[in-house]
Amino acid sequence: MSEVDKAVLSVFKSGRLPQIFEEIADFLGAKDVGEALSRYARLFILEKTVGEKWLRDIFSVFENPNKIVQLPIPKAIPYHPKHIALIFFATLKKTIESSAYLGEEIGSECISEMMSEGMSSALESNYNASLQTILNVWKGSLPPDLSVAQAMGMRIDHIETKYATSILAPTSALPYTILEALIQGAYNRLSQLYTGLDNSVSNTLTIKNTYITSPLTAFGEFITLLVNTLVFDAQYFIERVENYINTACSIILERLTARLDDLEATQNRHNTTDPATGGKIIDDETYESMLTEIKADVDALSDVFNEIKQEVDQLINDYVTEFGNSIDDIVDTIINYMNKFEDCANTLINKQADVVNSLPLPSNIKNKIKELYERIRAYRQCGFDYK
Repeated sequence: MSEVDKAVLSVFKSGRLPQIFEEIADFLGAKDVGEALSRYARLFILEKTVGEKWLRDIFSVFENPNKIVQLPIPKAIPYHPKHIALIFFATLKKTIESSAYLGEEIGSECISEMMSEGMSSALESNYNASLQTILNVWKGSLPPDLSVAQAMGMRIDHIETKYATSILAPTSALPYTILEALIQGAYNRLSQLYTGLDNSVSNTLTIKNTYITSPLTAFGEFITLLVNTLVFDAQYFIERVENYINTACSIILERLTARLDDLEATQNRHNTTDPATGGKIIDDETYESMLTEIKADVDALSDVFNEIKQEVDQLINDYVTEFGNSIDDIVDTIINYMNKFEDCANTLINKQADVVNSLPLPSNIKNKIKELYERIRAYRQCGFDYK
């Protein structure tokens, strides 16, 4: 027997091709084609033998777990805890059946991967949710987020320190991020608290300004009216004084004119010679007597004029003084009213401000937040020192 015959005979006896032929087959893709044809043939057999009912049975156990075993449905969730276990085994059974038909790789991926990917969202709110609910009753451990820290900051003054620490410690944020959330919550709380107080003070200031500016406005209108009245009254007063002076002066002037005429007549008579007697009509003694009388009348009229002048001056002074006193009284009354009201308003505002400033809440909140931050910083062994 030749060496070639011996080599061919050894190949048939071993059932394997030489390594070179396997590499050539892999290079040409013959092996992949063969595996693909084998998978297709097994899939065809699966479809024709068990059909789509086999595939529907996979989902029917999720829809109606009582097909596996009749169990009472709990009130809280639509799955009995035993159903969840049985569904898990039913799924594994279908996975093994699929592996028997299509091979382990395709069978496991066909069911398991489809279950984990395609049915993940579909089962999230029922089967998975039921399992999550049951486990959370005994082992629920989802850590809090920053919204919890912010909500806690809004009522930090009512929370015990150790309780707050136990809530905030599992938070996944950095210590100073937790601090910021607490500060934001506390700021919201203080804003709600101080908004009413701020509005009260603002309303009081508005009322104060209104009551202070209103009299000023009214006083301005009154001053305008008073000035107009003063102008007309002063004109009327001047007219009366002028008429009085004119009347008095006219009378005095008439009397002076009459006495001047008497003086001229007396002088003429004294200087004229009587033809019958050859002497003056009025002798010197009579002439001097008449001059003395005329001078006395003129002096009397001068005294009357001075008295009238003083009387007019006094009338004017009295008028100006009375008007000035009236203006001063009005101004003093308005200023006293404004000062008293402003004092009352300032007292009320100062009391409100004292209440706001004396509130211990901001200091208590600050100290509580600082203490919580220091506790969390001690847990994490990191964080900035804000002392």
